[in-house]
Amino acid sequence: MKKKILLSVLGTMILLVLFIGIFHYYHPTHYQFNDRFILGKTEEDIVERYGEFTKSRRNESGEIVYGTYMIRGNTPEWIMSYDNSLWYEVYFENEIAKEIRLQEGWYGG
Repeated sequence: MKKKILLSVLGTMILLVLFIGIFHYYHPTHYQFNDRFILGKTEEDIVERYGEFTKSRRNESGEIVYGTYMIRGNTPEWIMSYDNSLWYEVYFENEIAKEIRLQEGWYGG
């Protein structure tokens, strides 16, 4: 009886570690966004899956340079004296997502 319980607990732990490892592989920057999906995709593909960017910038010819999603807004100043907002930034080259960064603090700073 103890052997069956030990094996089932061990099997559950192995499955849990495997699930966490796979999830982390696909979401290394932030748990809400699948980096492996985003990299190599166009703006339209990303917006279709995650919604419109909170902020974005385009060059003179209208191509997107980067798009940003706000993950966490700033806590009101009367609670904290610093900006603790969190931004998920996707940078594009030739309208294809090439880089992802996590920006903490004031946007653009």
